[in-house]
Amino acid sequence: MAKIVYIDETGSAGRGAKQQDLLTVVGVLAPADRVRDLDSALRAIEKTHFQLMRIAPREFHGVEIWNGTGQWASKTPPERLSVLEDVISLIPQFDIHIAHASIHKPRLASRWGADGLDRAYLLALQFLLEKVDAFGSEVKIVVADEAKEHQLTAAKMVGDLRNMGYGEVSGRVLSTIVDTVHFVDSKLCAGVQLADVIAYLMQRTDRGTENHPDVQAARTRMMAVIRDHTVTWREPWPRAPQ
Repeated sequence: MAKIVYIDETGSAGRGAKQQDLLTVVGVLAPADRVRDLDSALRAIEKTHFQLMRIAPREFHGVEIWNGTGQWASKTPPERLSVLEDVISLIPQFDIHIAHASIHKPRLASRWGADGLDRAYLLALQFLLEKVDAFGSEVKIVVADEAKEHQLTAAKMVGDLRNMGYGEVSGRVLSTIVDTVHFVDSKLCAGVQLADVIAYLMQRTDRGTENHPDVQAARTRMMAVIRDHTVTWREPWPRAPQ
């Protein structure tokens, strides 16, 4: 059975990105025959938490849910944590596998200079795809948020990796990932939204302990699910000096 690999990232843009050492790209690997049901399940979570449903579905965006901004402004902190836990519960429900790769931005800048930071996302994407490609023999189709500024260069890099095994750096020929990166509107894609929520929770975990014990307990529960279903990853690159 083919797998759809939904991709999103954290630490590349937005408020606070410059203060985050890591840029992390997360991949959510979903069985192709469960994708429609995954979308329906996310809509069911929306229905559970909102009395009035909108014609256009609400987007489950990790930072907005956590902070209570945008369409989540009317929800209390406990309600928003409940939303996030419901979203994370989809991981075991739909036999989701998780992969991730990170770039340590300060060490990358020390190695390649400030201009090297422009390549951080593509490096993390290459490392993630190499890990995903080596995990299992199933055919994999890659789907990412169309808002990513590196859309065209990412598509070219995947083609180069499939044909020559060379992306931002020398790597491996991709054999199970077919075609190229397919870009979608994240508002219409449950898999990309799930990847977004996972990436945001990983970023918060990197920051340290939450101030409120109930918040920390909820985050610990969610991260336990994420770790239990993480099947492959690459440690932050470049590595720290020995």
